[in-house]
Amino acid sequence: MPRLTNLDRQWQQLMALCESESKLRTDGNHPRLVRHVASEIQQLAAGMGFSPRRIASRDFRAEREDGHIVRIAAD
Repeated sequence: MPRLTNLDRQWQQLMALCESESKLRTDGNHPRLVRHVASEIQQLAAGMGFSPRRIASRDFRAEREDGHIVRIAAD
């Protein structure tokens, strides 16, 4: 198995946070936790170079090559 790059790890973390946020919003019982997870998503996505529009819409896209994330659609 190829070694994970920093971008691979960030992408996995971002996807896990988005999944958690979705589940928490569906549950509806944890508004403070939802705000915390949303803040974490915003910070991580901004650090990865995603635009504010993509962050707000949670429209995260990336290109893979040989099983690794090589580029993100930041605009």
